[in-house]
Amino acid sequence: MKLNKLNKLICAAAALTSFTAAADNDALSLLVLKRADFTMEQAVEKVSSDYPGQIVGFKLDDHRGQSTYQIKVLNLQKEDKYKLHLSTEDGSLLKEKSSSFKTLGFNSLDDGDYQALRELQVSEFNLQSTITILNEKYNAQIVEFELENEKGITFYKFKLMDQQGRKHVIVDVKTGEMNSILKS
Repeated sequence: MKLNKLNKLICAAAALTSFTAAADNDALSLLVLKRADFTMEQAVEKVSSDYPGQIVGFKLDDHRGQSTYQIKVLNLQKEDKYKLHLSTEDGSLLKEKSSSFKTLGFNSLDDGDYQALRELQVSEFNLQSTITILNEKYNAQIVEFELENEKGITFYKFKLMDQQGRKHVIVDVKTGEMNSILKS
């Protein structure tokens, strides 16, 4: 009996610690965006014009003590992937890591990744205009997004933040339909 209560207390403490860490990270993300001189929209535009392929991931990060936009790009034709860190201060490229999808004959992308990239390529989806629409519609800051394919649907999942908390918005790349899920 005592062990069961102890396990419950440990689980509760771990959940509280995890919740506190997530809240701290969310608050820091909002501060980073408020202080940024180079906007997320500018970062997405720069990467879109400088790197062939599709932007499949974005989040706030840091590199050597500087806040950065970490952006992932996949190029299906060349089978290349890029992980970039751009300064939130001036948009300078602080770190670039590139590699091939295929290493020693193994492919690091699964079928869902390929399906998502193929569907995104043939769609008329515009990431930059979607970002603008989301910022205006929800009056919140985008702090993260990722391209996903589940249940046969390719979508971007956006995480937005404001002073009231976080929201997740899913945008179908085929139709542009937006569905919001309120998160605290």
